Amino acid sequence: MVRAMRRTICSSDSGFSLVELLVAVTILSLAAVTLLESQSQAIGLTGAIEQRSLASIVAENRLNIGLGLVEAPIPGTRTGFDQQMGAEFLWRETVKPAPGGDLLVIDVVVFVEGNERELARLTGFRGRQ
Repeated sequence: MVRAMRRTICSSDSGFSLVELLVAVTILSLAAVTLLESQSQAIGLTGAIEQRSLASIVAENRLNIGLGLVEAPIPGTRTGFDQQMGAEFLWRETVKPAPGGDLLVIDVVVFVEGNERELARLTGFRGRQ
């Protein structure tokens, strides 16, 4: 009888079974994979936001040049490249007369070279004089 009681006590203190351990490890690995996926998405979004911020700086610079010139810019479309923090951006500046007035519309659009996806756009108005 003492032996039977001893076996019962030993078997209840033996710890986790292999199946329980595998289930726990599986749950932890699923949680870790989900966490890693969300981290990689956050890194990708951060890069996209940085690119858009730099593109908007390029657009602001180009618009300010057009607005700050002593002579009014000549109507037409111009393109060029600009760099911000090592990244190169393609800009397109369109100058056209505003309907019914003495104003010019300056529209600046910024892209990444090789990709026609618009990253930033600014429009400004200035007098023709």
